[in-house]
Amino acid sequence: MKHPEKWYIPVTEENHDELERWRQSVATRYMSHRLRPKLDLLLSKHIADGSYYFAGNVDDFRHNPIYKEYRDYQEITLEQFRQITNSQPMKHPEHWCIEATGENFKELYAWWRNNAAERYTYFQVGHTLVSDHPHDESKYYLGSIAQCLNSYPQFVEITLEQFREITNPNQTTMSKSIQISRDLLNAYYDAATLEQKEYLIKYFKLDGTTTEEAIRGLHDMACEGWKPKIKKNHPNCFPEDSKYFDFSGHVRNSSVDKFIISADVCKSLGLAPGFIQVRNNTDNPKTHHQSFYLSSSYNWELVQDGTEEGRPVMALIPTKK
Repeated sequence: MKHPEKWYIPVTEENHDELERWRQSVATRYMSHRLRPKLDLLLSKHIADGSYYFAGNVDDFRHNPIYKEYRDYQEITLEQFRQITNSQPMKHPEHWCIEATGENFKELYAWWRNNAAERYTYFQVGHTLVSDHPHDESKYYLGSIAQCLNSYPQFVEITLEQFREITNPNQTTMSKSIQISRDLLNAYYDAATLEQKEYLIKYFKLDGTTTEEAIRGLHDMACEGWKPKIKKNHPNCFPEDSKYFDFSGHVRNSSVDKFIISADVCKSLGLAPGFIQVRNNTDNPKTHHQSFYLSSSYNWELVQDGTEEGRPVMALIPTKK
């Protein structure tokens, strides 16, 4: 199907974010303007400037005598917009972002520490890693992916598989070949978004031949409803869950650690408020958000205290200095 060279699409609540990201990536004028649902139209090109939008509804657009040239423009659907603007996509976006989670944090952190300026020491689960921060050398946004995209629409969210390809282009990927059923492949394709369909076409053959890495990549870009289904369908493609615990949710958005034992409980026991805290040490990924920090206000002694169900019981004794 041939798409119109000159087109417009009304901005709605549903397509607003997607249209705004594209406009910000191509516009050269009125960059501070944010597309308004029901009040703006996105254009293939503005006839007078580089704004790529028209302020007004479809009737205003089609009949305003000042804009006679707009009568040659055709309205398109969101699906057509995706096909037009993604007809010759770059392999990877120039400005990308990915939210740090308990599953991907170690991988993201290693790249962040090697690329961010040394003076930045606070990157954690829940923050968003970015290719380049618009205002500093931190390489991250202090907030979720949704907040990041709202503040900087020029960024494009990427999957963990894309992150690996971008940050380590010479790695050997898609190596171990496996085969899934054609019915399962069809089920994935029928439920896929346009981006996911392009991924399936690229990494899955029609007979179901693919790789473990491709299955994991599909999982990374899937919605929350499909992630557990993909893991259940391909358990051998996913390594065992980490033996470590993720305590990042117990850390404040500051350089101060949060107490595992709350301050009021510590006070009632006659203990210092920082009795036990989550370790917040970005210089050591092994302990960072995976271990406890014991207050240096006390001496600590680890002792064996009998057995329980045949297993030795270890006890940690704090003593006053």
